[in-house]
Amino acid sequence: MSPDTVPRLPRRQQGPQPQRLLTTLFGDYWFGRPEPLPSAALVRLLAEFDISPTSARAAIQRLAARRFLVGSRQGRETSYGVPPQSREVLDMHVRKVFGDPTPKSWDGAWTVVAFSIPEEDRAARRMVRENLKALHFGKLYDALWISPWEPIPELHELASHVAPDQLTVFRGPHLPLAKDRSIVAEAFDLTPLAERYRAFAQTCRSTLEEVERDGIAPDQALRARTETMTAWRRISSTDPRLPRELLGPDWPGDTAVAACAQLYDRLGPAAESRFRSIVAGHAPDLAELVRHHTFHSTRQLQP
Repeated sequence: MSPDTVPRLPRRQQGPQPQRLLTTLFGDYWFGRPEPLPSAALVRLLAEFDISPTSARAAIQRLAARRFLVGSRQGRETSYGVPPQSREVLDMHVRKVFGDPTPKSWDGAWTVVAFSIPEEDRAARRMVRENLKALHFGKLYDALWISPWEPIPELHELASHVAPDQLTVFRGPHLPLAKDRSIVAEAFDLTPLAERYRAFAQTCRSTLEEVERDGIAPDQALRARTETMTAWRRISSTDPRLPRELLGPDWPGDTAVAACAQLYDRLGPAAESRFRSIVAGHAPDLAELVRHHTFHSTRQLQP
């Protein structure tokens, strides 16, 4: 599949993100389904999140332009479905978001990236640093970055954008960092991540307490569940998923994923009911296909 035909998920942006909302809704309630949903139903679903019809239709068109959705027409009605290639992308994304939070076993070795790019070539230096950060490398020094995991293809792709003698990748040194977690925390910027995890877990627990005490209407459940997943995706995407030896026994990511799973799973039936009722208003025959999944059920899909 060429780069021009690979379906792409929308980029993260500030403010309302109707494209992201729509991909989340497809992943949460229409996962694995090939049947297209009426455009009017998608517009109505986004209205639950205060997205105007104009913005909703623009988001649908942009997702179609990204090849994440494919449109079809029957009479005067246009519908949009997730094609096979996009279902593969969505499947990989769902597996990552709902994946087991326990890091895989580690052999104690490190992947080290060292680069030497002239100071005057600021654009190249910034490009390398930003890409290493996106790949969840930790910064020991400005031009020395580390990761406990094996080199990945994206790392070799990054090296191809600079001169051969400007960037070196090697693996093997058993750095004595596991004995000094403060160095690891600084290199991987773990302190603010831990604070975000703690705040997120507290929000989930408070919301769950309110739901258990007062109940929740289906429309509120759909909104709360989607907002919870959006927040979880945002936080977990910045987690370098370091080995347990480097995190310690009290890493708040464990508490955060447990709190998120409890709330997300608890809201599932009511949120599914709301999603189904909206679809039923435009395509009654498709409404019965609406299903929600849970953290537990999705983890059973892990290869």
